[in-house]
Amino acid sequence: MERASAKELFILGRVSIRPTYGHEIMRTLRESRADLWVELSEKHVYYILRKLDREGLVTEKGERSGKLPARNVYTITEAGCSTLAEMMVADSLVRAVPYSEFDVLLGMLAYTDLLDDAAKSEVLRRRREVLQEQLDGLAEATEGSAFASGPDGFPRLMLAKVLRNVTAELEWIDSIAAHVAGSGWASLKPTFSVADHPSITH
Repeated sequence: MERASAKELFILGRVSIRPTYGHEIMRTLRESRADLWVELSEKHVYYILRKLDREGLVTEKGERSGKLPARNVYTITEAGCSTLAEMMVADSLVRAVPYSEFDVLLGMLAYTDLLDDAAKSEVLRRRREVLQEQLDGLAEATEGSAFASGPDGFPRLMLAKVLRNVTAELEWIDSIAAHVAGSGWASLKPTFSVADHPSITH
């Protein structure tokens, strides 16, 4: 798969962990502070869930628990699992310049077992390669005559900022790769509480 939506990856990946509903997705988004790296409103979550349902990637089932209002619980389908696995290696997310989009991909690599550890580590390797290419290109740009001899204007300021960001991102990827090499991908997997929806089980 060449292109994938980070937001759809997040929602489909979240449903793959266990059957869930929109409000729970929003709750875990806030509790895990994933709202810092993926921007989703409750309205957008439900829009994506309905879209995934239309595409046959999830199924929707009304459920009522006690006196609580009925709600739609979503479960990933076999086609959804296949699509999710393809999304997790999508070139557009591996090469994403908005780092938050790759963060979503990395989160799904940690959350799910649809890819084996070797495939997950290959995604990290590809990401590192992309970042190194960016860093090399930035180094060439900052050494170019237009910037080397020109005034310290806005382009130079932006290049310096991007250079710092790419360098920091590359160091971060290296630290994750080192952690995975020492402790394995399973050490990154979070746990989720079912306390507010006891009828939903793992």
